[in-house]
Amino acid sequence: MKPLYKIIGIFVLLLLPYCGGSVRGYAQELNATVTINTQQIDASLRPRFETLKESLEEFINSQQWTGAQFATIEKITCSFAITVNEVVQSDVYKVSITVQARRPVFNATYQTILINWRDDVVTLPYQEGENLTYNEFNLDNELIATIAYYAYLVLGLDFDSFSNLGGEQYLRKCESIVSQMQSSDSKGWKAFDSKTNRHALITALLDPNQQGFRELWYNYHRQGLDQMAQSVDKGRSQVSSTFEQLKAVRSADAMTPLLALFINAKLDELVNIYSEAPMTEKKSIYDLLSDLFPTYSRQLAPIKEEYKE
Repeated sequence: MKPLYKIIGIFVLLLLPYCGGSVRGYAQELNATVTINTQQIDASLRPRFETLKESLEEFINSQQWTGAQFATIEKITCSFAITVNEVVQSDVYKVSITVQARRPVFNATYQTILINWRDDVVTLPYQEGENLTYNEFNLDNELIATIAYYAYLVLGLDFDSFSNLGGEQYLRKCESIVSQMQSSDSKGWKAFDSKTNRHALITALLDPNQQGFRELWYNYHRQGLDQMAQSVDKGRSQVSSTFEQLKAVRSADAMTPLLALFINAKLDELVNIYSEAPMTEKKSIYDLLSDLFPTYSRQLAPIKEEYKE
């Protein structure tokens, strides 16, 4: 099923010629920006990463990741912030990557964060000027595999937010990438390396016992945020109802990375959502969220405060 905002986007595009606008036609799915921080390595090595930045943006934005048709205005806004931490050997680097993506809220100018995820264990082999190509059936390049994994993760979470379990085929692409990278010597691809690595994250998202997370993802966005333009109270109530699903996910796996996936993206938004809620609701939501995310109690504290003009 085509997500609602994409249907709306196409409707807007049909009107553009009558409003003096122009349409470029269908485009690839992602509107990505790439930044690369090279301050921790020798200055003589930094110019090659300027080339990499341009190559990665071209690769991500020109790749046809899905079979769906995206109009230009429907592209998913996302960013890949790479920090080069260490030179392992010639043309091999240890880097961290922070991936962020946003999704429009229906009938609003506001865009909600879908993912704000930091991966600190990435080995990046790169020779300046090398051609970046993706072959999903023959994948052995660490850089391409990592970028493709996160591109499909963004797509999976986006489609899940518009249709219940709608991102399944894209999350399965992540699973396939992880499977192909099992022969890699690099960390991040294997079970038990970490509870928050690429393997752990996609395994949790596809775990039937944790499927409640993806269902709450749809309810939170489509039934909650997207309804707030019509009724703030009803939308907020639907958002609140998703926290019981989070508790169920935690019960299924107390160490699940899905809790971190949620709070990393939604912390500031939750504080804003409940800023004008009735005081009794504020306190109950604060208690519930503090139980789910005890290390974030201080950041969640504004939820229970009295609202002031």
